[in-house]
Amino acid sequence: MIMEIYRQYKAAIKAMNEEWEPDIVLLEALFLSSILFVYVGLFVDIFLGGLLALIVMDLAVGYPIHRVQKRIESIEKGLPDVLNHIAISIRAGATVEAALKEIAEYRYGILSKEMKKVLLAMKKGKTFEDAFRDFAESSGSPLVEKTAEVIISAKMSGGGLTAALTSIADDIRHIYRLKKERKARTTTQVLFIIVAANFVAPMIFSLLTGVMQFMGYIAGEAATPAFEAITFYFKVYLIISAVFSSVAAALIREGNLSKVVIYAPVLLLITYGIYMGVSSFALKLFIGG
Repeated sequence: MIMEIYRQYKAAIKAMNEEWEPDIVLLEALFLSSILFVYVGLFVDIFLGGLLALIVMDLAVGYPIHRVQKRIESIEKGLPDVLNHIAISIRAGATVEAALKEIAEYRYGILSKEMKKVLLAMKKGKTFEDAFRDFAESSGSPLVEKTAEVIISAKMSGGGLTAALTSIADDIRHIYRLKKERKARTTTQVLFIIVAANFVAPMIFSLLTGVMQFMGYIAGEAATPAFEAITFYFKVYLIISAVFSSVAAALIREGNLSKVVIYAPVLLLITYGIYMGVSSFALKLFIGG
């Protein structure tokens, strides 16, 4: 998982340097913030500071990966329409290059921009095969790369290109339908895991913490080492639970383990926020009663 996240992060940083330069400033700010939270942990609250530093570091890694994945999803989602457009244009007598020009001028979002790059590369002397293969590699999508190889092979063979384009478009739509069905079918399981690990567990532990604090308040004693150890283990358990629920959500719902960097910050904040908020409320409630 770590190697896959690292690979995607490197690809994301490369894309951000090329296309999303303003976002580099945001990443630098996130990394600097994580260092600041480390100091907060050292001098204020080691657990809170460490947790905030971990969350910010996760955001710094997860944000560029999220941007790249959204770009890949946008390309894959629009690819069937583009392939059908090319097939229709070829049947009407146009060349592949003319079909690409139509797509570049049409409103296909990011794919129109990418086709403009393909046409520009061809004007500079690259063959269609090389330019289209470069587009597929830069997309970062294995699906687009496989599609490009099929299209290039069909074009070089001199026949069956329109049939191949239509067939690939239908296959991609089928893949997306399966992905949507998977998300719909696994929503209940994922919600159960998240509610149990990130809502119910911190509420129970926070109530227990509030009760122990109330008992110490009645006894007129400060926090004992045993109480501090118990609350520390409570927090550690909840953080581990939040991380594992993030892994479960990424695997079950998305089928992509690297998505854990997107789920983890949100679930960590929810878990720790509920624990601290409910434990404080419980103590006030007991004392007030």
